[in-house]
Amino acid sequence: MFPDLKTDRLILRQFKHTDLEPLCMHTNNFAVSKTLSEVPYPYSKADGEWWINYCLNTPLSEKIAWVIEGPAGFSGAITLMKLQSGKPILGYWLAEHLWGKGYMSEAAQAITTYGFEVLGLPTIYTSALEENPGSLRVLSKLGFQEIGRGFSTPRSRPEEKLPNISLSLTREQWAARHAPA
Repeated sequence: MFPDLKTDRLILRQFKHTDLEPLCMHTNNFAVSKTLSEVPYPYSKADGEWWINYCLNTPLSEKIAWVIEGPAGFSGAITLMKLQSGKPILGYWLAEHLWGKGYMSEAAQAITTYGFEVLGLPTIYTSALEENPGSLRVLSKLGFQEIGRGFSTPRSRPEEKLPNISLSLTREQWAARHAPA
């Protein structure tokens, strides 16, 4: 069964086929897609259909992709996935008009809590481009620590090699931040 989650302002739920239009509308915005490793630009209806089908058909043990639904409806997406390395990776994006309102911090807090408390993950990994201070702020607020630097090439910018920061958060680091005072 898919793990729907609720926060104070958000519902984190499974993708459904009716999400195609808002998914495509928001990810076909270069301001959103330019910092995402696997999202092409322009983002087509076929890209959105592929993504939704992938999310619905991939076992939850390999990838959990939640729609972030806020007061304005479909607002973005957040995922926990295992790549070839087997490491759980946190990824996310939010519609541009909702940036700076704390929604992503709220959603990412819920997902890290789920990862540690329900899935029993020892560590969650993620990365962000140096040019994405908003994402780096979200990760810093959650307690993620830098573990390395390198370069990445987002699919939306295939000719560019951009500085990237790798981060992780261990269950112990997370628990220390959530221990009663």
